[in-house]
Amino acid sequence: MKIRTMMLAAGLMLSPSLAMAAPDFNGSWVRDRTASDPSFYPLYWLARSTQTAGGNQELVVQIQQTGGTLQVTNPQRPQRTYTLDGKPHSVSTDTGVQKANVTASLGADALTIATVGPYGGMPGNVSTTTTETWRLSPDGKVLTVSTVRASPAKQETLKEVYNRR
Repeated sequence: MKIRTMMLAAGLMLSPSLAMAAPDFNGSWVRDRTASDPSFYPLYWLARSTQTAGGNQELVVQIQQTGGTLQVTNPQRPQRTYTLDGKPHSVSTDTGVQKANVTASLGADALTIATVGPYGGMPGNVSTTTTETWRLSPDGKVLTVSTVRASPAKQETLKEVYNRR
């Protein structure tokens, strides 16, 4: 009887962890302008095309998540590929001139992407840290990306909301 009780208790303790699967970000996501903060992406004005210059067109982000990688295609930024192993990876910055260290880890309820890169134009300058936390709504239809960008000059916080298409 004790063994059965202990097995039942162990099963109940493990069942929530078995039920929690990593979030699935695959698909097309449309930025909800009314629920999102204005973008502070530093190269935004240089990277956007003239087709989106009016600001009235919807921004559609494509995400492909396979195995241990996540690929993000955003028309306003260079394409990004993340390795979801929780280890730092050296990547070129968006300008292609310098390198940054990116660490991406996928948990049971969120994806966290931490980027440590140069702040300023010259090698050897101080660095900036950007931490993105991606969370899906319980129904998987809304993606909220909370970004904190800390530089020597200031700290900025941005919330972006995307709806699954």
